[in-house]
Amino acid sequence: MDMKLYNTFKSTVLLALMLLGAASCDYIHEDIEPCDHYLHFSYTYNMKQADAFVPEMTCQETAKQVELFIFDEAGKFLRSQTVSGSDLETNRIKVDLEPGNYQLLAWAGLNETDYTWTKPEAGASMSDWQMAVKQDNGVVSRELLGLFQGTLKLTIPAGGETDTEFPLVKNTKKIRLVLIDANSGTALNADDFTIRATTRNGDLDYQNHPVSDAMVTWLPYYQGVETVNDVNGTAVYQAVCSELNTLRLMEGTETSLTITHKSENAPFLDVNLTDLLLLTKMESHDMEAQEYLDRQDEYVIMAYLDMIGGKAHCLEIIVNDWTIRLDDVNLGR
Repeated sequence: MDMKLYNTFKSTVLLALMLLGAASCDYIHEDIEPCDHYLHFSYTYNMKQADAFVPEMTCQETAKQVELFIFDEAGKFLRSQTVSGSDLETNRIKVDLEPGNYQLLAWAGLNETDYTWTKPEAGASMSDWQMAVKQDNGVVSRELLGLFQGTLKLTIPAGGETDTEFPLVKNTKKIRLVLIDANSGTALNADDFTIRATTRNGDLDYQNHPVSDAMVTWLPYYQGVETVNDVNGTAVYQAVCSELNTLRLMEGTETSLTITHKSENAPFLDVNLTDLLLLTKMESHDMEAQEYLDRQDEYVIMAYLDMIGGKAHCLEIIVNDWTIRLDDVNLGR
C-alpha cells in the first residue's frame, strides 16, 4: 500500500474511533440519551453473611415489592417509585435522576394488611416519615410479611453510568416455641397453653428507630399439637408448637415472654424476651447485642415440661441449640 494512502486510511480510522467514543452517554448532545443509573438492593445484614434479598422477597406470598422514596439533598420529598415484578427479580432498578445529591429511603414488604405508613407529598420532610404495625387494641395475632428497611445517600454524576448497592436490614422477627412433655404418652391440648410476648415497639421512623413506647402484645398466629417418636419408635411424645412474630427488637427495652397453663393462674415461664434471646449470642460473634438482635431474624425456643398431675413444670429450655438451666430463667423477673 502506498504510504500516503496508508496514512490517509489510518487517519480516517482514528477519526471514526474518536467519533464513536464521543457518541456515548458521557458526551453531552441533544441527540444522545443521557447515562443510565441503577440501584441493586442487598440484604447481607444477617447471620448467614450472604445476600438473601431476592430469595426472601420473591418467596413471600404477597407484598413482593419495594417502596422507594426519593428526597433531595436537604431531605425534601421529590417522588416515590415502586419496584416489583421483573425489576425485583433481576434486582437492577433504573432511577431517572438529574446529576446531583439525593437521599433515598427504601421499605420492602409494606402492605395494607399488616402496616400503615406515611404517604409523603412534594416537599415533605424525610424526618416526618414513619410506619406502624396494624393492631387490634394493642394486640397482633397474625403472621407479618417480611419487612426490610434502608437509607442511602446517592450522588448522580454529570457523566458515566452508575450501579449502586442499597443495603437493607430486616425488621420482622419470628419465634417458634416447642413445648414438649418429657413423659411419653401424655396427651396435650394446644388450647391449654396461653403464649404471649410483649414489646414496646410497634412502629419505626425513617431511621428505623421506634417512635412510641406503647406496649404491644404479640400472640401466636399458629398453635397446634405435633408428635415425635423416640429413637426406637416405641414411645411417642407430644409437643405444643406455636409461632409468633414481633417487630424489631431493641436492647434495653421492656419485653416479656410468658407461657401459662390453664390449670394455673400464674405463668410457669415469665422472662424478659430480649434477654432470653441474647443468651444465644455466641462469644465468637464479634458484635454488639443490638447488632445480633438485628441480624438474627428467627429463633426456636424448646421447653421440656413435666405434665404429671395436670400442671406444667418447666424442666429445661433450649433456645437456638443453647441450653438454659432453670436457675438462669429469672432474667429480670
